[in-house]
Amino acid sequence: MDVRSLTSAALSASFKTQNEMQTLTQRLSSGLRINSAADDPSGLAIAETLASKVNGLDEGAQQLQTAGNALTVADGALSTMNDILERMRALVVEASSDLQSASDKSDIQSELNQLMLEINRISANTTFNGKALLDGSSSSALPLGTRALLVENPEASGGGYLLDTTVDPDEPAISPTAQQVVQSLSVDSYDPVADALNVTVTIESTDPTFGPSQTATIQVGNDTNYELGFSPPTPGTPSFSQMDQNNNQVLSFNIGTLTQADVGKTAVLVTLPAQEKAPGSAMQVNSGDAEGDTVAIDIPAVNATNLGVNQVQLGDDLETQAAEYRVDYAISTLGSLRATIGAQMVSVQEAADNATTASVNTEASESAIRDVDVGAAVTEFTRAQIQTQFQTKLVADAEHLSQSVATLVSDSIVS
Repeated sequence: MDVRSLTSAALSASFKTQNEMQTLTQRLSSGLRINSAADDPSGLAIAETLASKVNGLDEGAQQLQTAGNALTVADGALSTMNDILERMRALVVEASSDLQSASDKSDIQSELNQLMLEINRISANTTFNGKALLDGSSSSALPLGTRALLVENPEASGGGYLLDTTVDPDEPAISPTAQQVVQSLSVDSYDPVADALNVTVTIESTDPTFGPSQTATIQVGNDTNYELGFSPPTPGTPSFSQMDQNNNQVLSFNIGTLTQADVGKTAVLVTLPAQEKAPGSAMQVNSGDAEGDTVAIDIPAVNATNLGVNQVQLGDDLETQAAEYRVDYAISTLGSLRATIGAQMVSVQEAADNATTASVNTEASESAIRDVDVGAAVTEFTRAQIQTQFQTKLVADAEHLSQSVATLVSDSIVS
């Protein structure tokens, strides 16, 4: 028997098994199949790419959650503004009653003024992590210019509306520097002698630079849309213009084609100021899904001016009516803004959920490559332990056999 050859083979197998046990011990202790590039070079490269993807998705989901929190802060501020507007409307309705004394209306106006200031205070102080949310710096929407709100505008029986927009799409047109005004136009009666409609136009403003209320009575030819003795309106040349006390044009408009059937109809127009916006654009939040993959967060500028309630002033019936219309417009506008922000909150949450789902599935793919199969590794480790014990016993027995043979040979020589 070649004892030395058997011993050498057993020792070689033992060294190999011990190396295998060392590798298995490292895998079981770390939980990873790939602990170094030597374990699986291509697998390591793929796993590292997937790990980078997972980290990006996890951070993207976190940023999207933060964006949702910012939207929640903005919506909370707008909710408070809505409560203020509801209070303002109640005050305007209260002031419209003839039962209120001059002192009562003065007190109501004082509260209205304070509420307007509170809207602006909330707008200026609503921030998230030091970033202003309601000043327009987080929005790409362009501010609206001076606007005309046709709050009451019945159809003219001859065609169009009492305050018409069919001749000039931009009519009624308001000067960008004009004061906020309210105008009423009423068809009072029919003059059979002149075959014309008697129309009264009243324009007022609570801005002292506008001057006193102006009222004019004109005659519009029956079945026409212009004043007796004048020409029909043409694009760019409206029939009627209104001036302030300094003879500055503040409003120009056309009327519809009037007939006797329009007697008793009244139209009311309220102007709204140009909106304000701080420089800036919509916030971009990286979702982590891919390079440049972002979600836009747009929070428009909201303050008393942009809502159209920076001049809610009580006065005569027409001015108080205009105040109520402006508050109603503000409530409607604010509701639309909150709906837009709410939709963005839903969108951001869906994007965050999608990023989380993608992260979990990508991490599962990485785990399948990098992580060790514990069951299989334990089985291999147990097999290696048994092999090591057998190999150690084999080497020990071979050494003992070798010594026994050597003793026998030595004894035979001596004999």
